[in-house]
Amino acid sequence: MARNRGLQCLLLLLIPIWLAFCTNALEGEGTTEDLVWRLIGQLESRLADEREEARKRLEMLGAAAVPFLIRAMEAEDPILRWEAVNLLGVLGDLRATDAVLAVATTDPDVHARWRANWALTHLDDGTVVPRLIATLSDGDSTASWNAAVTLSLFGAVEAVSILHQGLIAEGWRKWEAVNALGRVWNEETAARLAAVLAQGSEDVRKEAALSLGRIGSGLALAALLDALRGDASPEVRWRAAMMIGHIGDTRAVDELWEIRSAEVHPRVIEHIDGAIELLAEPCLTE
Repeated sequence: MARNRGLQCLLLLLIPIWLAFCTNALEGEGTTEDLVWRLIGQLESRLADEREEARKRLEMLGAAAVPFLIRAMEAEDPILRWEAVNLLGVLGDLRATDAVLAVATTDPDVHARWRANWALTHLDDGTVVPRLIATLSDGDSTASWNAAVTLSLFGAVEAVSILHQGLIAEGWRKWEAVNALGRVWNEETAARLAAVLAQGSEDVRKEAALSLGRIGSGLALAALLDALRGDASPEVRWRAAMMIGHIGDTRAVDELWEIRSAEVHPRVIEHIDGAIELLAEPCLTE
């Protein structure tokens, strides 16, 4: 008890010293506004060390930096918008919720949007999910799509029907749909992802294997075993093997041994062995 009281006294002595240090440091660099804008400008530096220094100092400024970071999300540079939304997520100040929600649903840069999605999980004031659900049907197809992707992070099943539509798109939107459907799904999703796993591009097939593993149904397991057995890409095959282990259905062990006997790629074999080991553990403990 005496030791704890001693530590408390020491902290009480150090806090004023720390505050004085921070105040002097700020005074040496002009007003807080001048300092914040200077640091925000530094976030656009090509030097990683300078950007990291700016992030740390803005984080230390905390609430004082929030209004300026909100304004920085209107910058033309998508890298600066990413940096601003990232820091607002780290700071978790709910004053930023509206602005970050706008980035998540309307920003033309996918990296800024995805970071805004993450930030919203730290800025949910209780209105984020209802507002995103309302956006699904507001008539703006781009905003509706982006809202559906964001809603997948909150497990909102209202997004699933729109995400299913994304599976017949091309390029990035299709990949986004496959990725999001690994977080939120319904009884139709596994069959739709199985079709993508069988015929999509390699990048989409890789993501479909991961999403099917998260769904973990019998249909998902069958699709993953088919991919492990016959997909031309070892990148898809090792992901399929890994997610079969993740599903945890011991009935897959015999098929895994059979597939392993014909597999030649070392990484795929490694993940088949890992899946077999995972699935064998429940048997050993019975």
